[in-house]
Amino acid sequence: MNINLFYISNNKSNSDHENKLLSRLKSPIKVSLIRIPVKKKFKSKLEQIEHEAKLLRAKIDFSKPFFCFDRRGRKFSTNEFSQFLIKLNMEASLIIGGAFGLSESLKNESNEIISLSDMEFSHEVFRIMVLEQLYRASCVINNHPYQQIEE
Repeated sequence: MNINLFYISNNKSNSDHENKLLSRLKSPIKVSLIRIPVKKKFKSKLEQIEHEAKLLRAKIDFSKPFFCFDRRGRKFSTNEFSQFLIKLNMEASLIIGGAFGLSESLKNESNEIISLSDMEFSHEVFRIMVLEQLYRASCVINNHPYQQIEE
């Protein structure tokens, strides 16, 4: 299954940890990172969020399922998230918002809202957390003991 991971960021390069996780991801999950750069600054958070949503909408394939991340979304264990992906079994998009989150309208259009925690994180850290969960889901699907991996 192909996962398109959309994220808002002005940083043009991936971190070493992101690259390491991407290289470890095994079939059946293939992840494409799609950076949405936002160079404009707005007078309000709402204007910023709505502009970012417009940029995301221009890139998302609405004929395929897409899921937004928000702390108020559905929580999964790693095994539950793996099962969720297995049942999905198709190309899908995961959307990470910018510094102020995602627009309510975009979240309402999504197939589901997913939460990794009630806490808030920088979008750079959160992207690594999502990649880690995708890696762990691929390990669960492939019956690989990810807990025993040594750095």
